[in-house]
Amino acid sequence: DAPVGLIFTVDRRLNKGSWIDYGMFLQNIMVAARGRGLHTCPQAAFAPYHRQIRPVLDIPDEEIVVCGMALGYEDTSKPENEFRTDRAPLEDWVTFAT
Repeated sequence: DAPVGLIFTVDRRLNKGSWIDYGMFLQNIMVAARGRGLHTCPQAAFAPYHRQIRPVLDIPDEEIVVCGMALGYEDTSKPENEFRTDRAPLEDWVTFAT
């Protein structure tokens, strides 16, 4: 029941490095939201539905739907907000070189 739904697009002519920049942009939105007491839920699941989203939001053909994001205040009484995924321990996927 987040009151705000965001759809993010990127110009399809941009190179792969732009997608890294875009990821940092999305993360900054999420960090800024938390700093203001809001919660976010990025949702890559919207990308495959670009054909349905495009006409509703009048997204031009040169834009690619990257993801969606819900924005609002977390309702801790809802069971879906209690779900936490397992994470691999840091040492399983990071190597620190000195």
